[in-house]
Amino acid sequence: METKFNRTIRTKKKFSLRPDWQERLPLRAVLIATGCVLLLAVLVLVNRPTETVLNSAEMDMVRNRGMIHIGVDTDVEGLYVDGVGLEAILGTAITERIFSESDHVTFVETDRYSAPWRMADGEIDLALVSMTSFPGSDYGRSETPFYTDTCVLMGYETGSLTGKTIAVLQETPSQELLYRYMEAYEPELVVRECADYYSMMVMLRSGAVDAVCMPDTVAKTMQEARMHRYGDLGSISYYAIAPKEDILLELCSELLWEWQKDGTLLKWQTECGLIG
Repeated sequence: METKFNRTIRTKKKFSLRPDWQERLPLRAVLIATGCVLLLAVLVLVNRPTETVLNSAEMDMVRNRGMIHIGVDTDVEGLYVDGVGLEAILGTAITERIFSESDHVTFVETDRYSAPWRMADGEIDLALVSMTSFPGSDYGRSETPFYTDTCVLMGYETGSLTGKTIAVLQETPSQELLYRYMEAYEPELVVRECADYYSMMVMLRSGAVDAVCMPDTVAKTMQEARMHRYGDLGSISYYAIAPKEDILLELCSELLWEWQKDGTLLKWQTECGLIG
């Protein structure tokens, strides 16, 4: 008689996969779903770098300072004049992204000569000026420029410039473009290197030079009614500049790229009369 004590223990049925189990799995659907998830993760990482920078410990240190000092041009039409211009718009927008309000920025009017030592002395944290870079290896620039200017030749006379004397600011992109132009088209030009734009204009008015070579934004500020433009020599891009590895420089690179991509930068440039 079978009881619960002498009942035969039944052998468990072994589980085995069907020979064609791999073929029956929806591998195609699984692979597509996995690929979509990975692609979505990559897109999230790529399109949210700014949020990562803004929420970093380094940015918290910037916020703890309470104020950002931004170097801007002095009286350059379209870029910065009496608190108005592209540099003012950019500085305010950058500050708003950091502090969620715009009253944490101080604009320090500077120029290409004082900007480097002002930054070295800690007077400015970030420079939004009509420069491509600062001298020395301690500084970096944003990956995207905030504006691309045109280099122009301007004087009182008309006609050919062959054999004429041209004034240009020394050690600048304008000088590089002028020498390139001479090599390609006008090898007989005579170049007079100057230390500042004011000296260039004094030389032009006195007849010491026949024309000046400078960025269009500067030319618009200094041009007189009877002056003539001979043409442009090429483009000069202006960048945000800060010490290398500085979190503000990284943020500017991300924001300028974002604003260039969505058309915001072009909109601001147009509003400031730099485009169109």
